[in-house]
Amino acid sequence: METRHFGEYLKKYNRLDEAGFQEWIFFPGMLFRSPDKWWGNKGTRPVPHEGLDICLYRTKDGRQIRFDGSIKIPVAYNGEVIRIIADFLGKSVYIKHDIRDNAGRYFHSLYGHTMPLDFLRKGSIVNAGDIIGTVSDIRKKTKILPHLHISMAWISENYSPEKLDWDIIGSSADIILLNPMDALGDQYSVI
Repeated sequence: METRHFGEYLKKYNRLDEAGFQEWIFFPGMLFRSPDKWWGNKGTRPVPHEGLDICLYRTKDGRQIRFDGSIKIPVAYNGEVIRIIADFLGKSVYIKHDIRDNAGRYFHSLYGHTMPLDFLRKGSIVNAGDIIGTVSDIRKKTKILPHLHISMAWISENYSPEKLDWDIIGSSADIILLNPMDALGDQYSVI
């Protein structure tokens, strides 16, 4: 399963290459399975990070650029929106893809801290590269940098979408989380 398309879509629709994109930048707490917070008083998370927080990149001339509310969020694969719920910084969009593993589980991509487009609803069919919304610009409410949280997972066909939320994603034995870093497909550094 090729996951690198997501990073290409993210750069293309936000014209990051035109801005001189060189690499993604992460704080350690932004990475998959990190036990640490990267915001506020730092400290540790209640459960290891379920995905990847994307908000910074470096240009070829050395500038560090951060995301804002204009960053468009593309879909990684064709699929169906199965859930949209509020999260503490915006809304989370859960998409089920018609990709199965050997155990019959479906591949899902989850996009957190978004401002979904008005037309997006449960049951919406989306195609790879479609824009589903923008990054929620939460700086007005918090001191957290605007960022896109992305998780990818294998989820049992029998798992009810209504039960999916961030408390369940990181703790259910029926959900196998994957490292979304593979989806970016680019150089990155950790600072």
